[in-house]
Amino acid sequence: MEKSKKYYELQALDLWDFPSLIRKAREIQGITLEALCKDLCSFSMMGKIERGERLAGKELRDRILARLGVCSDGYENFLFHEDYLVWKRQQRIVNAIEKSDFETAEKELAIYEKKKGDYNLEKQFCLVMRAQIMQKRHEDPAAIAKMYEEAVKLTVSDIEQVSIKDLCLSVQELDMILEYERCCRPECLALRCEEILAYISSEMFDTYSYVKIYPKVIYYLYLSTADQDRDWNRLLRLGNKGIEQLRTTGRMYYLWELIEIRREGLTWLLDQIENDEESRKREAVQQVIDRMTEWLDALDFVHGLCGTHRKMETSCYLYQQKEAYCISDVIRRRREMLGMTKKELCDGICSEKTIGRLEANKTKPQIEIVRLLFEKLNLSGEYQRWQVVTKDVRAYPIVDTIIRSANICDFEKAKKSLRELEMYMDMENPINRQYKERYETNLSYGQRKISKNDTRKQLKTILEYTIPYVAALKSGEKYLTNVEMQCLLDIAVYTGKSSINTEFEILIEMCKQMEKDEGIPEHISAWEMIMINVASIYGNIGDYDKSDAISVAVMRESIFCYRINMLELNIYSIVWNNEERGKKKVPVKQELKEEEYLKKCIALCQLNKNTIRERIIQKRLIDLQKKI
Repeated sequence: MEKSKKYYELQALDLWDFPSLIRKAREIQGITLEALCKDLCSFSMMGKIERGERLAGKELRDRILARLGVCSDGYENFLFHEDYLVWKRQQRIVNAIEKSDFETAEKELAIYEKKKGDYNLEKQFCLVMRAQIMQKRHEDPAAIAKMYEEAVKLTVSDIEQVSIKDLCLSVQELDMILEYERCCRPECLALRCEEILAYISSEMFDTYSYVKIYPKVIYYLYLSTADQDRDWNRLLRLGNKGIEQLRTTGRMYYLWELIEIRREGLTWLLDQIENDEESRKREAVQQVIDRMTEWLDALDFVHGLCGTHRKMETSCYLYQQKEAYCISDVIRRRREMLGMTKKELCDGICSEKTIGRLEANKTKPQIEIVRLLFEKLNLSGEYQRWQVVTKDVRAYPIVDTIIRSANICDFEKAKKSLRELEMYMDMENPINRQYKERYETNLSYGQRKISKNDTRKQLKTILEYTIPYVAALKSGEKYLTNVEMQCLLDIAVYTGKSSINTEFEILIEMCKQMEKDEGIPEHISAWEMIMINVASIYGNIGDYDKSDAISVAVMRESIFCYRINMLELNIYSIVWNNEERGKKKVPVKQELKEEEYLKKCIALCQLNKNTIRERIIQKRLIDLQKKI
């Protein structure tokens, strides 16, 4: 979905300064203070928050941002210890429900309910999570309906009296409205779906917020319409738009359902083509039906390997949040990595006692002090989006283009975008230099313009813009930014995958730290990429079973986070391991049909729009078929 200038103006704000954000965002969106705070907090409290006279809690900040159409994906969130613990418990509840670990979910939810305050958002979270558990357990629909009715009316009190277009709502609230109508007033569901479609077609929602709700609305519109009343031409158009959004963003929200709807609609369309003279049209439609079938089979295949469900079962994905860190942990870990004493860190900023109390989680200093401490630790003193620091509105669509171009090996487009990016961010900032030069170095190697050894050397230099190489290799707890981790991973890969080299050992240690912190879903992007490479190493050194187990584990975690863009790499790794077992006459536990696996890889590449990878695997399949 093409975004407007207004969207990028909103994304470019410094979110350390929350009051400035909401003031600017309201101005951009044309939203009144009354509409923004309705049923969340009082008008006077909202005014104090916007003026910086009152600090909003994280749940309230998140909901305000969500009502402004801002998705947290791609952002880094730094929280004080108390807020972090509350957030962490919420994530445990969400992830436990996703994995059908109801015992853990119930236990954590009971603790959360006891400690929650008398706030609508906390009550709403508890009710929605209770409803999610009941849905997954297939409990009494009437009781579930009552839960959703109570939940939605906490922050949308007049839902039965007003049109959605007259409200200011988050994707979570839109989702609750869908569930409320489905459970309590099914006769109104189709009308609500149409209202929500009109509401979210505005410029308000960013791409990742939009894609979280749009596919579900289309699915519920389909469910709310009787077979004989369906406008298949419109449903096909709307459904295809949802599929394309999911393919572009690499997400799986209602992907299986929309593909199934598309196949059903195209089958209906095929039946309408009766004239023999239209055989070419029939053939084209049949080809698309066959493609949809291949995609569904590939998704079913992955779910079968991982023991996961192909259909959406809950709305928990709307409450999954990424990239959150405890401020005290970040400061302590980073300071120790850099070998700094508390006295050295606090010099010119605050007292040594303040640092001690902060690291011991006994104080919450002013945010300006935290900003200065971060900058002294070579971390961004400004809130980051997509790992760059800038307030220029024109930078963000360029960053999106760079990421997508690099992923599909479109070297020229990526390099052109990197040059363009220089105009919109401060290149004296070491974080921005590090981001840009890492991409440039990898692109140069991809075009075979520099050797692997020179690439590795350049990446070490780039890493040291923000942290000494030796500090990054220290064992023990650590905090590295996403770009620093990516630099270290690049160095590890260019050093070679014939053994677990020092860089890989550090990255594996960090992944274990994420697991210990129960943080894999929160840092899934970094964890996923590191562990895919680790699986490759174990395959290279002949530990095929361990490599396969890691690949399946990565796929499973990716599915729980609704990410699709790396699935084929893991399946391909399993195929490679199987071939190596055959060459070395290593016994196998179960015979693997390599041709079937490769076909599923190709279908997943198509889903991910990765034509480069698709061609490579297609060649492998052709070579295999020639042998047979």
